[in-house]
Amino acid sequence: MKSVKVLLSSITAILLLSASSAYALSLGQLETMSPSQKKQAQQYFRSHSLGFSSIFKRYHPGPYWILKNKSAFHLTPEQIQREGQLKDEMAMHTIEDDRALQRAYDKYEKDAATAHPTLATIKKDIIRVGKAETRLGWEMVPYHLQGYALLNPAQKVTYTQLAAKTWAQDHRTPNSNLQQR
Repeated sequence: MKSVKVLLSSITAILLLSASSAYALSLGQLETMSPSQKKQAQQYFRSHSLGFSSIFKRYHPGPYWILKNKSAFHLTPEQIQREGQLKDEMAMHTIEDDRALQRAYDKYEKDAATAHPTLATIKKDIIRVGKAETRLGWEMVPYHLQGYALLNPAQKVTYTQLAAKTWAQDHRTPNSNLQQR
């Protein structure tokens, strides 16, 4: 029985170590990205996340935006720390999902380029791409909702007002108030 406990403890330690290593690796990758690489990654995300930026994020801008506007929210040190953790975790998982989608597209393209692709293979590839894109579109939603949940009632009022104001300012065009999707 003792050996089972030791084994379980060892497995748990290995899992925690590998998870923290992946987290550190992704954060390290994020920190070493140039501004143009970050911009390119953001553009790729926007075009492959099922309208997340224009539909969901419009109403729920998320931890990055909350931190950017921390003075308007009068965040506590604890809120700043937790929003920062959410932002970092969200970035790490989004990078992983972005890479998974790119791998799915690469496989689909490779299989489609063969002389005689099978229907079953192409169907699997398309389903894999669809699932990866759905995952990418979904990835940030929980973090955005968790970021909002950390706010107190007064901060939530500020959040709603500031989110609407920010959206209107960011999407104003010379001919209209809101840009069409």
